[in-house]
Amino acid sequence: MKVLAVIPARWASTRFPGKPLQEICGKAMIHWVWDQAIQAESVTQIVIATDDDRIAEYCHANNLEVVMTADSHPTGSDRLAEVAQKIEADVYVNVQGDEPLIEPATIDAVTECLLKAMEQRIEVATGYIEGATDAQLDDPSVVHLVPALDNSVITFSRLPVPYPMAETMPRTVHVGLYAFTREALLRFPELERGPVERAESIEVMRYLEHGFRIVCVPVEPGSIGVDTPEDLAEVEAILEAKV
Repeated sequence: MKVLAVIPARWASTRFPGKPLQEICGKAMIHWVWDQAIQAESVTQIVIATDDDRIAEYCHANNLEVVMTADSHPTGSDRLAEVAQKIEADVYVNVQGDEPLIEPATIDAVTECLLKAMEQRIEVATGYIEGATDAQLDDPSVVHLVPALDNSVITFSRLPVPYPMAETMPRTVHVGLYAFTREALLRFPELERGPVERAESIEVMRYLEHGFRIVCVPVEPGSIGVDTPEDLAEVEAILEAKV
Protein backbone atom coordinates (compact mmCIF):
# COMPACT_ATOMS: atom_id res chain seq x y z
CA MET A 1 0.00 0.00 0.00
CA LYS A 2 1.33 3.41 -0.95
CA VAL A 3 0.29 6.01 1.63
CA LEU A 4 0.82 9.61 0.58
CA ALA A 5 0.71 12.27 3.29
CA VAL A 6 -0.36 15.58 1.79
CA ILE A 7 0.25 18.83 3.67
CA PRO A 8 -1.92 21.64 2.22
CA ALA A 9 -0.26 25.05 2.57
CA ARG A 10 -2.10 28.20 1.50
CA TRP A 11 -0.58 31.66 1.76
CA ALA A 12 -3.92 33.44 2.01
CA SER A 13 -5.52 33.41 5.44
CA THR A 14 -8.05 35.86 6.80
CA ARG A 15 -6.62 35.86 10.30
CA PHE A 16 -2.96 35.06 9.59
CA PRO A 17 -1.69 35.55 6.01
CA GLY A 18 1.53 33.73 5.17
CA LYS A 19 1.42 31.50 8.23
CA PRO A 20 3.00 28.40 6.56
CA LEU A 21 6.33 30.28 6.41
CA GLN A 22 6.08 31.86 9.85
CA GLU A 23 9.26 31.00 11.74
CA ILE A 24 9.12 28.85 14.86
CA CYS A 25 12.43 28.31 16.68
CA GLY A 26 14.36 29.06 13.49
CA LYS A 27 12.31 26.93 11.10
CA ALA A 28 9.17 27.57 9.03
CA MET A 29 5.95 26.18 10.47
CA ILE A 30 5.34 24.02 7.40
CA HIS A 31 8.79 22.48 7.92
CA TRP A 32 7.85 21.46 11.48
CA VAL A 33 4.74 19.74 10.13
CA TRP A 34 6.85 17.92 7.52
CA ASP A 35 9.32 16.73 10.16
CA GLN A 36 6.49 15.31 12.26
CA ALA A 37 4.74 13.63 9.33
CA ILE A 38 7.93 11.98 8.10
CA GLN A 39 8.13 10.08 11.39
CA ALA A 40 4.78 8.35 10.81
CA GLU A 41 5.51 4.68 10.15
CA SER A 42 2.49 4.22 7.90
CA VAL A 43 3.48 7.00 5.47
CA THR A 44 5.51 6.07 2.39
CA GLN A 45 5.71 9.52 0.74
CA ILE A 46 5.06 13.13 1.74
CA VAL A 47 4.25 16.14 -0.40
CA ILE A 48 3.33 19.74 0.34
CA ALA A 49 0.46 21.05 -1.79
CA THR A 50 0.47 24.81 -2.27
CA ASP A 51 -0.87 27.53 -4.54
CA ASP A 52 1.88 30.05 -3.74
CA ASP A 53 5.31 30.46 -5.31
CA ARG A 54 6.87 31.68 -2.05
CA ILE A 55 5.96 28.44 -0.27
CA ALA A 56 7.12 26.38 -3.25
CA GLU A 57 10.47 28.21 -3.28
CA TYR A 58 10.98 27.46 0.42
CA CYS A 59 10.23 23.80 -0.21
CA HIS A 60 12.66 23.58 -3.12
CA ALA A 61 15.38 25.29 -1.06
CA ASN A 62 14.90 22.82 1.80
CA ASN A 63 14.44 19.59 -0.19
CA LEU A 64 10.76 19.25 0.68
CA GLU A 65 8.70 17.68 -2.11
CA VAL A 66 6.07 20.14 -3.32
CA VAL A 67 3.28 20.17 -5.91
CA MET A 68 1.55 23.30 -7.21
CA THR A 69 -2.24 23.32 -7.07
CA ALA A 70 -4.93 25.76 -8.14
CA ASP A 71 -5.75 28.76 -5.97
CA SER A 72 -9.51 28.27 -6.45
CA HIS A 73 -10.12 25.23 -4.25
CA PRO A 74 -12.94 25.87 -1.74
CA THR A 75 -11.75 23.18 0.71
CA GLY A 76 -8.62 21.28 1.63
CA SER A 77 -10.19 18.07 0.35
CA ASP A 78 -10.63 19.67 -3.09
CA ARG A 79 -6.92 20.52 -3.05
CA LEU A 80 -6.08 16.92 -2.13
CA ALA A 81 -8.26 15.68 -4.95
CA GLU A 82 -6.09 17.62 -7.40
CA VAL A 83 -3.00 16.01 -5.86
CA ALA A 84 -4.63 12.60 -6.32
CA GLN A 85 -5.00 13.37 -10.03
CA LYS A 86 -1.26 14.13 -10.26
CA ILE A 87 0.27 11.55 -7.89
CA GLU A 88 -1.13 8.03 -7.65
CA ALA A 89 -1.35 6.31 -4.27
CA ASP A 90 -3.63 3.87 -2.48
CA VAL A 91 -4.32 6.14 0.51
CA TYR A 92 -4.02 9.91 0.93
CA VAL A 93 -3.70 11.46 4.38
CA ASN A 94 -4.56 15.13 4.84
CA VAL A 95 -2.10 16.48 7.43
CA GLN A 96 -3.05 20.03 8.36
CA GLY A 97 -0.26 22.46 7.48
CA ASP A 98 -0.89 24.61 10.55
CA GLU A 99 -0.34 21.90 13.19
CA PRO A 100 3.41 21.77 13.89
CA LEU A 101 2.78 19.69 17.03
CA ILE A 102 0.90 16.89 15.24
CA GLU A 103 2.01 13.54 16.62
CA PRO A 104 3.20 10.87 14.16
CA ALA A 105 1.14 8.37 16.19
CA THR A 106 -2.01 10.34 15.35
CA ILE A 107 -1.26 10.09 11.63
CA ASP A 108 -0.61 6.37 11.99
CA ALA A 109 -3.81 5.79 13.99
CA VAL A 110 -6.06 7.39 11.37
CA THR A 111 -4.22 5.73 8.48
CA GLU A 112 -4.38 2.27 10.07
CA CYS A 113 -8.05 2.84 10.90
CA LEU A 114 -8.77 3.33 7.19
CA LEU A 115 -6.61 0.40 6.08
CA LYS A 116 -8.66 -1.94 8.29
CA ALA A 117 -11.97 -0.36 7.22
CA MET A 118 -11.17 -0.79 3.53
CA GLU A 119 -11.95 -4.48 4.00
CA GLN A 120 -15.56 -3.35 4.64
CA ARG A 121 -15.50 -1.03 1.59
CA ILE A 122 -15.27 2.08 3.77
CA GLU A 123 -13.12 4.75 2.13
CA VAL A 124 -12.70 7.63 4.61
CA ALA A 125 -11.31 7.76 8.15
CA THR A 126 -10.74 10.52 10.69
CA GLY A 127 -9.86 11.01 14.36
CA TYR A 128 -11.31 12.53 17.49
CA ILE A 129 -10.31 13.43 21.03
CA GLU A 130 -12.42 12.04 23.84
CA GLY A 131 -13.71 14.55 26.38
CA ALA A 132 -14.24 18.15 25.20
CA THR A 133 -13.44 20.92 27.69
CA ASP A 134 -16.06 23.47 28.76
CA ALA A 135 -14.34 26.08 26.60
CA GLN A 136 -14.50 23.79 23.58
CA LEU A 137 -18.19 23.09 24.18
CA ASP A 138 -18.87 26.83 24.00
CA ASP A 139 -16.71 27.45 20.91
CA PRO A 140 -18.45 27.13 17.51
CA SER A 141 -15.06 26.87 15.80
CA VAL A 142 -14.69 23.45 17.46
CA VAL A 143 -16.29 20.54 15.62
CA HIS A 144 -17.68 17.60 17.58
CA LEU A 145 -17.95 14.04 16.30
CA VAL A 146 -20.51 11.44 17.41
CA PRO A 147 -19.10 7.89 17.07
CA ALA A 148 -21.28 4.81 16.67
CA LEU A 149 -20.66 1.58 18.55
CA ASP A 150 -18.93 0.13 15.47
CA ASN A 151 -16.54 3.13 15.26
CA SER A 152 -18.30 4.65 12.27
CA VAL A 153 -19.33 8.32 12.41
CA ILE A 154 -22.96 9.18 13.15
CA THR A 155 -22.52 12.91 12.55
CA PHE A 156 -20.35 16.00 12.97
CA SER A 157 -21.55 19.31 14.40
CA ARG A 158 -20.37 22.64 15.74
CA LEU A 159 -22.96 22.18 18.49
CA PRO A 160 -21.85 20.04 21.44
CA VAL A 161 -23.94 17.01 20.44
CA PRO A 162 -25.45 14.74 21.61
CA TYR A 163 -27.85 16.62 23.89
CA PRO A 164 -27.98 15.02 27.39
CA MET A 165 -31.75 14.59 27.58
CA ALA A 166 -31.82 11.34 29.57
CA GLU A 167 -28.15 10.63 30.29
CA THR A 168 -24.92 12.54 30.00
CA MET A 169 -22.10 11.29 27.84
CA PRO A 170 -18.69 12.74 26.98
CA ARG A 171 -18.62 15.04 23.98
CA THR A 172 -15.66 14.75 21.63
CA VAL A 173 -13.46 17.11 19.63
CA HIS A 174 -13.03 16.23 15.98
CA VAL A 175 -9.45 16.18 14.72
CA GLY A 176 -9.21 17.61 11.21
CA LEU A 177 -6.97 14.83 9.93
CA TYR A 178 -8.48 12.62 7.23
CA ALA A 179 -7.39 9.53 5.35
CA PHE A 180 -9.01 8.75 1.99
CA THR A 181 -8.82 6.06 -0.63
CA ARG A 182 -7.99 7.44 -4.06
CA GLU A 183 -11.50 6.66 -5.29
CA ALA A 184 -13.14 8.56 -2.41
CA LEU A 185 -10.89 11.56 -2.86
CA LEU A 186 -11.47 11.81 -6.61
CA ARG A 187 -15.20 11.50 -5.93
CA PHE A 188 -15.29 14.40 -3.45
CA PRO A 189 -15.34 17.36 -5.91
CA GLU A 190 -18.04 15.61 -7.94
CA LEU A 191 -20.47 15.36 -5.01
CA GLU A 192 -22.95 18.19 -4.49
CA ARG A 193 -22.62 20.12 -1.24
CA GLY A 194 -25.56 19.15 0.96
CA PRO A 195 -27.60 21.42 3.25
CA VAL A 196 -25.84 20.27 6.43
CA GLU A 197 -22.36 20.88 4.99
CA ARG A 198 -23.44 24.32 3.79
CA ALA A 199 -25.04 25.20 7.14
CA GLU A 200 -22.26 23.93 9.40
CA SER A 201 -19.31 24.46 7.01
CA ILE A 202 -17.91 21.00 7.73
CA GLU A 203 -16.61 19.61 4.43
CA VAL A 204 -16.48 15.93 5.45
CA MET A 205 -20.25 16.01 6.02
CA ARG A 206 -20.49 15.74 2.24
CA TYR A 207 -19.76 12.04 2.41
CA LEU A 208 -22.33 11.38 5.13
CA GLU A 209 -25.01 13.40 3.31
CA HIS A 210 -24.48 11.25 0.22
CA GLY A 211 -24.75 8.00 2.17
CA PHE A 212 -21.07 7.05 2.48
CA ARG A 213 -19.75 5.73 5.78
CA ILE A 214 -16.76 7.22 7.63
CA VAL A 215 -14.78 5.44 10.34
CA CYS A 216 -13.12 7.16 13.28
CA VAL A 217 -10.54 6.45 15.94
CA PRO A 218 -9.73 8.20 19.24
CA VAL A 219 -6.34 9.92 19.37
CA GLU A 220 -4.34 11.64 22.07
CA PRO A 221 -4.75 15.41 22.60
CA GLY A 222 -1.85 17.83 22.40
CA SER A 223 -1.72 19.29 18.91
CA ILE A 224 -2.53 22.98 18.49
CA GLY A 225 -3.81 24.50 15.27
CA VAL A 226 -2.13 27.83 14.50
CA ASP A 227 -4.82 30.29 13.44
CA THR A 228 -3.46 33.50 15.01
CA PRO A 229 -0.11 35.04 16.05
CA GLU A 230 -1.10 34.20 19.63
CA ASP A 231 -1.37 30.51 18.72
CA LEU A 232 2.06 30.72 17.09
CA ALA A 233 3.57 32.14 20.30
CA GLU A 234 2.01 29.31 22.32
CA VAL A 235 3.42 26.65 19.99
CA GLU A 236 6.84 28.27 19.99
CA ALA A 237 6.91 28.27 23.80
CA ILE A 238 6.10 24.54 23.82
CA LEU A 239 8.80 23.72 21.26
CA GLU A 240 11.39 25.88 23.02
CA ALA A 241 10.73 23.96 26.23
CA LYS A 242 11.45 20.70 24.42
CA VAL A 243 14.79 21.84 23.00
